[in-house]
Parts: sequence; C-alpha cells; structure tokens
Amino acid sequence: MPPEPKEMNPVQEKVDDEQQAGNSSTDESDTPANGDEEIDLEGASEEILELNDRLDSLSTVLDNIEQQNDDLRAQILLLLDSQRETLKSFKEENSRIAAKGTAEPPDSEEPMQES
Repeated sequence: MPPEPKEMNPVQEKVDDEQQAGNSSTDESDTPANGDEEIDLEGASEEILELNDRLDSLSTVLDNIEQQNDDLRAQILLLLDSQRETLKSFKEENSRIAAKGTAEPPDSEEPMQES
C-alpha cells in the first residue's frame, strides 16, 4: 500500500530540512558568504542606469551607421546603373562607327595627291 501523502521517510525529511535551511540563507537582506563586501543597491541602480544610457547611446550610433551604410549602398547602386548605361551607349556608338566604317572606305586608303 502506498504511503499516505503526509507520511515521509526520514531521508526525505532531512533533505527538506536542508533545503529550507539553504533557502533562508540566500535571503536578499543577508550579507554575502565571504562577509567582506555588501551589495550597495543604490550604487548598483545608478550603475545600471548609467550602463543603460551607454547602451542607448551605442544603439543610436549603430542606427546612424546602419542608415549611412544603406545610403551609401543606394548611391553605389545608382552609380553602377549609370555606368552600365554609359557603357551601353559607348558600345552602341562603337557599333555604329564600325558599321559606317565598313560601308565607307576609310580616308587612309585614298591615294594621296601630289602637288
């Protein structure tokens, strides 16, 4: 027959007692185990606020850098498109010149007139 819920074996009672004793020693108002330093909650909250301000500043700077990066990327893409268009127009112009060149003999092939 299983034990009643209120019944515990002696080993379990010792474990429970040790856990309760351990939990009471970790209370926030107790001093640290080494006893040399105490936690200054006011100073810690000031440090946390200062750290939070620094993190906000870093976040702002990183956002600005990201925006500049996006702007530069957009400018580079515009420049690349412009250069593609320029290269395309140069190739078309060279093709037209080459087509004209084959239709008409170049000037260098005409005989030179002597005076």
